[in-house]
Amino acid sequence: MPKKEKSAKDRLRASRVVDVPLREVSGICLRRGPKGRMALLAIGDHKAKLAWLALPAPDDGPLDWQTISLASLPGSELPKSDPQIEAICADGPGRVLLLQESPPRAELIGADLSRAIASIHLIVEGKSALARSWSDPQGSRGEGAVLLAGGHLLIAKEKKPAALIEFGPRGARPRGLARGGALAPGARWPVDNGSHEFVALATWFPDESLAKACDDFSDLEIGPDGRLYLLSDKSASIARIADLLPDGSSAACTATWRLEDLDGKPEGLAFDAEGRAVVALDKRKTRNNLVLLEPAIATPAEIVARPRSVGP
Repeated sequence: MPKKEKSAKDRLRASRVVDVPLREVSGICLRRGPKGRMALLAIGDHKAKLAWLALPAPDDGPLDWQTISLASLPGSELPKSDPQIEAICADGPGRVLLLQESPPRAELIGADLSRAIASIHLIVEGKSALARSWSDPQGSRGEGAVLLAGGHLLIAKEKKPAALIEFGPRGARPRGLARGGALAPGARWPVDNGSHEFVALATWFPDESLAKACDDFSDLEIGPDGRLYLLSDKSASIARIADLLPDGSSAACTATWRLEDLDGKPEGLAFDAEGRAVVALDKRKTRNNLVLLEPAIATPAEIVARPRSVGP
């Protein structure tokens, strides 16, 4: 088991709280646009609606959020209400992946956000406890997602049992995830338009340290340091995950942080360029549901000395 990293700063505090115009925010991510422009994207599981905010955001005053109805997009299979969208991520060209918990599938939206271009059905084969839970209409399925190279997808299954699962085309070999091994910044996720079936290629169940730090798995994100981070709603914590070996051995954490004084359920995780965590809160109201946390926990060495930019 990897040696746990020691940290004197194991608690994160809110440095800024803003409003996202969505109820029950369940996922957030950063998307790169033309000429390096950045946007923060957010989705919720109350309505099939996407909200985005151009970055950097102003220090004060109203934020210029834009929204779009996803269920109305040509090619989309999302229902207008209770869409069960639990996670969102984007590739280099700006295509957006939405993860549904029920049914277990992902939908890929084109970079211009005008239509759904691919549907990916996520299958766990066999008769294991994991497979039975995945196929159970009332069971727990995907809550977080990370795009991997080679057109694979890493999914966080929330609970009963909690697990990290790599999905890909049937017959493909698992890649695992080492530091810096996710889809490269600016790269296109190599999945074509149309309908696809992905099967579970490898599974990592939490070891004792990770299970203790994270009672459930609520979201995944790659930090600007190239490492994988896991958000837990029940534990109100973030864990840095050790390399995931392709053989599907257990998942371990190398560092953990407690989230202090959050007024809501932490359901979405992203990072700003300096490595500060941004957490979305699942709340019934559309106020005070996005939090920027201090101190930075995922800062790459090459930007440590840079001036801090304004976060969301």
